[in-house]
Amino acid sequence: MRSRPWLRALLFGAASCLCLCTLPGPAAAADDAASTPAPDAVEKAQSLFKKGAALFETRRYALALEQFRASYAAVASPNSRLYIARCLAELDDLTEAYLEFDGVAAEAAARAKTEPRYAQTEQTAQLERDELARKIALVTVTVARPESATSLTIAGKEVPRERWGKPYPVKPGKAEIVLRTRITSIPQTVDLSPGEAKTLPIDADASGPPGAPDDDATLLDEGSIPPALESPSPRAYLRPYAYVAGGVGVAGLGVFTIAGLMANSSYSDLAETCRGPCPIERQDDVDAGKTQKTVANVGLVVGALGLVTGTTLFILSFTGGGSGEPQGATTSPQLLVAPSYVGVRGAF
Repeated sequence: MRSRPWLRALLFGAASCLCLCTLPGPAAAADDAASTPAPDAVEKAQSLFKKGAALFETRRYALALEQFRASYAAVASPNSRLYIARCLAELDDLTEAYLEFDGVAAEAAARAKTEPRYAQTEQTAQLERDELARKIALVTVTVARPESATSLTIAGKEVPRERWGKPYPVKPGKAEIVLRTRITSIPQTVDLSPGEAKTLPIDADASGPPGAPDDDATLLDEGSIPPALESPSPRAYLRPYAYVAGGVGVAGLGVFTIAGLMANSSYSDLAETCRGPCPIERQDDVDAGKTQKTVANVGLVVGALGLVTGTTLFILSFTGGGSGEPQGATTSPQLLVAPSYVGVRGAF
């Protein structure tokens, strides 16, 4: 598609407004000074994130994954971790991607309590996790009367104790679940379809010969995960920035109106009193009128740009590719977030 210079200029202006809106104020900077990463760590994380984003856009997901993991190691940003999950999904490691999206949502929710900008990251991670769940299966194992030595393995992977009783992703098909105690192993096998979720309760104190299935364990079939009635637009996060840009535009038009009226009043007064070229003692009034006119013109430009930018971002927030569109294949404008960075990038 041929480039549209006016749209590039518009998006560049919008990105500039968004960067200004996300800069922390002096008070916020002072309050967060103790928890703020070192400047060199932030710079390193940003550089690695940008490299990862470039590789992700060209579908080199394995290389992008390395960059995003290194960026997250430098500065633990939920936005870097979100792209780690996306890379895993694109590499078809769907179960690990689900766990990573789940971790991103939890981390972003905790950070959003003091850093509201991560609220959108939490929502995005939840949406992409739930979309991914329809391609895999989920099994929830509840363990009764576990001991400190009790361990749980699902599909050959040991499950951390903090994930017991929570949905755990597995590939569709037969999955073996083994609960090991100090004296015995309790194996179970479940057959799962794509999008299916089941709950399996196991009693760690159940008696029986080693290796024998637990006949008393009840398998609860929760059915398939229902499809989402209507997924929000992938660009719904642009909407708050559209409101900000629109507010800037309204404020600019307000400045234009007030300054314009003042300028007209000044010039009318000078025209009536001077009746021709004004004497030197009225030069201050002439300069004041020129300043008011300049302010009015600037207000008009800012107001027009703000309204156009806000309208464009608002429209973009309702559009975008479907849920099946690869993240790296989009050719529409997109907002890029990174540690301490906000920008708009896209091909037109």
